Amino acid sequence: MTKTIEILVESDPAQGLGLQIEGDAVSSRCRAAGIAVSVTTNTDPARLAEAARSADVIISNHKFDIGRVKETAPSFAWLQVTSAGVEAYLKTLPDDVILTNASGVHAEKGAEFILASVLMLNYRIPYFASQKVQRAWTPVFESVVRGKTATILGVGAIGGAAVPLLKARGMRVIGVTSRGTTEAPVDACYRLDQISTVLPKTDFLISTLPLTPETEGRIGGEALDLLPHGAGVVVAGRAKVLDYGALAARLESGRLSGAVLDVFPEEPVPADHQIWSVRNLVMTPHCSVDDHAGYIDRCLDIFMDNLPRFLAGEPMRNVVRPEKGY
Repeated sequence: MTKTIEILVESDPAQGLGLQIEGDAVSSRCRAAGIAVSVTTNTDPARLAEAARSADVIISNHKFDIGRVKETAPSFAWLQVTSAGVEAYLKTLPDDVILTNASGVHAEKGAEFILASVLMLNYRIPYFASQKVQRAWTPVFESVVRGKTATILGVGAIGGAAVPLLKARGMRVIGVTSRGTTEAPVDACYRLDQISTVLPKTDFLISTLPLTPETEGRIGGEALDLLPHGAGVVVAGRAKVLDYGALAARLESGRLSGAVLDVFPEEPVPADHQIWSVRNLVMTPHCSVDDHAGYIDRCLDIFMDNLPRFLAGEPMRNVVRPEKGY
């Protein structure tokens, strides 16, 4: 007799209305796909280990100690999370649990945010915002973005989706990835260790990189000084890839013309942090690539695409590779 797969929907109410996972939605999708499952829902993170005792699969909207849950749930073999970043999960991921993430669900909005940020930087909006605070009338007449170069660090789902939007404006787009290859239609692609050859010809540096041992602290003061005078910076990936202190110093000095940051090493940013007063900087509170309308539905699309693969022992989509960090 074939065992009915048991799915635990772990939905923490503290994550907000737009990020709640409904057990009924999972059940109905499985019925429509003709897959027999037993679905239970837990909304109390403190009860997770108990609720997961008989689970084969967990879908979660919050971080938890995977190893500890595995100790009480021996059949637990697959975790689907609703975030793209997974560095916090990797610390406790056992070898016998498959981890799949939500990479790709941010792509469309993330790409539009990058395009909007590049246009803001090109037309010096961060500068004008800082000048407004000073009540200073200082016109700057910039040219259009056509013919300028954007370099995207990390050409994954978000970075890859941004490429055609930037190219549609007539920009040259360079990709930088760990292996120096990408399927996105960039004009050129380099390895991450070749970045020093790319930065001097970059008008807009865009980071969508995940945080891994290879990427942490990759863009420091020396790298920023390789950018042309007046270049702009956008960070929509992980904050610790870039030295924000070094960036702030170059924004204050005018060495760089502006930056748009959506992520920060500490969130929320403390009210007394000096970054709030940095000139020529637009800060958004880690919300600019997220779209909570339909977000969980897109996560469940990934889950339902993977469920038959999991049951058949076939290769799955969005599997996190711990050795890579994403």
